[in-house]
Amino acid sequence: MNENATVAMVLAGPWVAVLASAIAGRLGRSGDLVARIAAAVVGLGFVFTAAVAIAVSTLWTGSIQVGFGETSLQLDALALIMSMLVLGLSSLIQGFAVRYLRGDPRQVWFVVTANLLTGFTVLMVCAGSVALFACAWVGAGAALVLLLATYWPLAQAREGVWRTAVRFGAADTAFLLAVAVLLVGAGGDVSFDQLGAGASGLSAPAQLTLAVMLVLAALARSSQIPFQGWLPFTLGAPTPVSALLHAGVVNAGAILLLRFAPAIAPHRSVMIVVCVVGAATLVFASAVRLARPDVKGRLVFSTMAQMGFMIMACGLGLFAAAIFHLVAHSLYKSTLFLGAGTAVRQHATDRDLPTRTAPSRLVAGLAVAISVTVTVAVLVAAKLVLSPAVSPSSIGLLAFVALTAGVTLAVALATHFSIRTMVVGTTVTAAVGIGYVAFLHLFTGALQPGVPVQGAPGWLLVLPAVGLIAVELLARSSTGAVWLRDRVYTSALAASLPRNPIRTGAPL
Repeated sequence: MNENATVAMVLAGPWVAVLASAIAGRLGRSGDLVARIAAAVVGLGFVFTAAVAIAVSTLWTGSIQVGFGETSLQLDALALIMSMLVLGLSSLIQGFAVRYLRGDPRQVWFVVTANLLTGFTVLMVCAGSVALFACAWVGAGAALVLLLATYWPLAQAREGVWRTAVRFGAADTAFLLAVAVLLVGAGGDVSFDQLGAGASGLSAPAQLTLAVMLVLAALARSSQIPFQGWLPFTLGAPTPVSALLHAGVVNAGAILLLRFAPAIAPHRSVMIVVCVVGAATLVFASAVRLARPDVKGRLVFSTMAQMGFMIMACGLGLFAAAIFHLVAHSLYKSTLFLGAGTAVRQHATDRDLPTRTAPSRLVAGLAVAISVTVTVAVLVAAKLVLSPAVSPSSIGLLAFVALTAGVTLAVALATHFSIRTMVVGTTVTAAVGIGYVAFLHLFTGALQPGVPVQGAPGWLLVLPAVGLIAVELLARSSTGAVWLRDRVYTSALAASLPRNPIRTGAPL
């Protein structure tokens, strides 16, 4: 099979599903049958893409690229990884939706718009030039708005649609202006390989402005401050829509930052802003997540916090690490959303259990000492053996991960301290730590852009670390700082709710 046919086959699955489901819907065919066929077609696309990825990594060298003048499509490491992720999760979620939406009059609408979103997202990650990426980016945003309108008669769904459309429209306008500047300056489309040269031909103020406009689009799509107001209001959509949204769409910000790294990464001031915004969103969303009483609400702000971590990693110049976290988050969060019903039942069961007694100071001290020692020792040893190359940013990120992993292990040990808990907890932490460093090393070798990167200084990670520790301590405080905890709780909860009653108009 030649390269043109290979690229076409990777892209074709969702578009075939869109066409087939739209025609079947117009002919009045069963929505259940339409959904099954669409899920199967996208699943076949995933299988084919996985086969191509294996062939590229073992039989061929480099990437597959097809061009039409300056406009091109490419199957490089990023395109293949993200295409497999998007197609695989889309097929899985659509399979879940067959049962979830059975008999629902909007089932065909969901199938068509879900595959539109899948098709544009795959086209976006496979785009090899600026103009094609921009078309796919805008198409994916429009498809998401249509998908969120699945339950348009519901006022809450309309609220989410309007908020999403307004924020996407504002940020994408800046993005399209930046793209227009690049295209006009080059006299046509620009391949990503030539993006750095094209951007460097502009004046210094124009380069900085261009980088800022590109970053705005990434922040809005990933629901980062100051564009965080759309994601929490998408809960009116059915669970399959939420799973598809949180497993794939909000990750697009990192894809944009990586593809446009030649125009963004050389500007240290812009990278610092990206890092700080991601860190601020991480702390803010973590605080709100603790205040939300509903399962899906907590999942939404958990996603926002993880996207903050991902954007923060991009600001540090660790683009490959951001993509690794993106993939892991997509797999994890899709599972949580599809199992939200089980989580509700488990929460109801846990609520009726007796309140756990607070651990003694001795137990708490042992838990902290063991967790810190094990986590730091495992990550440092794995780093030295598997990936000895170091940089201030990578050391800072590793320390941040060690902190979060150590807190998780310490909480588990303090909650139920025993030999069994200690052995299981330390073993799992060691396995996860070694796997984390190993996969991060592989992703860095395959995805880190080969352009000069002026990342934010690693010491900035101290700010979100202190913020997260403060949030956790306040959440567990029962004396002393109760007034501050209650103030933070009410402020965080208020920040996640509409300021005005939901209405049928177009709220901003």
